[in-house]
Amino acid sequence: MTSTALSALKSRARGVSFGLFAADLGDLRAAAQGAVGWGCGIAHFDIMDGVFVPQMVGGPGFVKALDCGMLRDVHLMVENPARHVETYIKAGADMITVHAESNGAAQAISAIQASARPVMAGLALMPGTTLEQAAPLLALNPDMILVLSLDPRGTPVDISAACARLRKLRALAPDAVLGFDGGVTLNSIDEIAACQPDMVVSGSAVMGADHPEHAFTAMVKALETANT
Repeated sequence: MTSTALSALKSRARGVSFGLFAADLGDLRAAAQGAVGWGCGIAHFDIMDGVFVPQMVGGPGFVKALDCGMLRDVHLMVENPARHVETYIKAGADMITVHAESNGAAQAISAIQASARPVMAGLALMPGTTLEQAAPLLALNPDMILVLSLDPRGTPVDISAACARLRKLRALAPDAVLGFDGGVTLNSIDEIAACQPDMVVSGSAVMGADHPEHAFTAMVKALETANT
């Protein structure tokens, strides 16, 4: 891929990445189209294999079918991401994030970076993984680094610790898009926005609100205010 094409993609990876699977699974297309109507530019797909994390949801068919004009942000919460990267590239993913804690994360990142079309390679870090442990993967220069505020396998949310980590990564990886995932709600968005992530992931807090569009808009506004 050309550096210009990748730069253009990274420039779009800003704001709220809407966790699509928090919507009614029986009517995801309508949810995606509704999010586009709110001005949402990124659809987040949490792909879980029931092995790396206890839950099981998603697949490349969802990514392919839900092409509604948003960037398709695929978060592979799976044991062996390198086995699946090519399938999601073919399904139309624009961003594919793999976990530092998974098997073969380096191979997966390299496979994404070798894609014939522009696809952002992302690295996700759970709270228990130190930046020192992740250093070999950070040295691969991922296009995006996704900071998790919790371990979905069983630790509570710690917003402050995740914000501190994101600030450190801003200095360590100045060219990477920095994302924040986990515990992003209307109650926490101001604290999260203060550490100036480029992108936050939120699904259930949006869809669980009385007025999802208003919740989404409030999160976007908080991020924009913090970054001005």
